[in-house]
Amino acid sequence: EGRMRLRVAAVVAATIILASCGGSTGPERPRLDQIQPAIAALEHKLGGPQQYFEINATPQVVNLFVADAAKTMVTPYVYVGGAVAESAVPAGASGNAFAASAVTFDPETVLDHVVDRLPDSDIVLFTIAGGPGGTVQYTAGVKSKQGGTLEVTLGADGSVQAVVPDT
Repeated sequence: EGRMRLRVAAVVAATIILASCGGSTGPERPRLDQIQPAIAALEHKLGGPQQYFEINATPQVVNLFVADAAKTMVTPYVYVGGAVAESAVPAGASGNAFAASAVTFDPETVLDHVVDRLPDSDIVLFTIAGGPGGTVQYTAGVKSKQGGTLEVTLGADGSVQAVVPDT
């Protein structure tokens, strides 16, 4: 339930940001190239490796949801323009957590299959969520020009593992 609240908040934030930007010349893509710099900046700021419930990227920002030691609280951070800041007060949370070392996708290729199959669609959110035993699951939130949305589960190599209409 805690992770779901995080995902809903991230999707709402991404939608608000996208709606306010306008003027795009092509399909939107999340800032995957900024995920590793965001992790590095946050871990530097906090003094060492962290456990994450989720990390997600929009076309504008990277959001990092840091678990406390007991994995019962989450502190959200946002990374934009090379800087990281706490974006909200800590809140109760539950779910699986992961270390940065579990994030193994290639930001240059992980979305290739999605882009090839849906070239004119916006990819509004790329999510790395904690799985059992410190593993991660990658998903892409895709929005068509007609307004439909899909949640695409991806392997670290970009292979499409599942596609679910997002309601």
